[in-house]
Amino acid sequence: MNNDLNVNEQNQPEPISTLYTGECSSVSGRSTLTYLIGKHDTEGSLHLRIAGNSGKGMWCKDWASVQAIEAIVIGSGELKAKSFHCLHPGKSINTGGFVLAALRDLGVVRPVEANTRHHEHVPTSTIEKAVAERLTNAEVTSPPKVRRKAKERA
Repeated sequence: MNNDLNVNEQNQPEPISTLYTGECSSVSGRSTLTYLIGKHDTEGSLHLRIAGNSGKGMWCKDWASVQAIEAIVIGSGELKAKSFHCLHPGKSINTGGFVLAALRDLGVVRPVEANTRHHEHVPTSTIEKAVAERLTNAEVTSPPKVRRKAKERA
């Protein structure tokens, strides 16, 4: 048995159920990313995972704790893709930029005017608030389900 595989399995906070699926442009704008926000079924903690990339770049598909992500974001003066490499040590360096793009899409971070490669935390914004807002908006914009009456049989 491959020891690396065993370590990865132990580090994964399964089982996680997906709450929200989002799509956004990568930081470079060269690809479209799909990201998931999930909730641990027993602990209730939130996690983020990059699930897809329309480009050819590799990335780590593992979940990252929202608590760990926000520990990096909140109070940081300057965020770059490299800021998020510690979430998946030894994995693809693209993942940090993809996480940054997902956070930008959620409105948790925004580009700094002087240099758009650098980002800053949007005050009072959290991943939990952003997802809750998106889920609420999805419920409001969804058409109501129509139930048909069953035909009466003679």
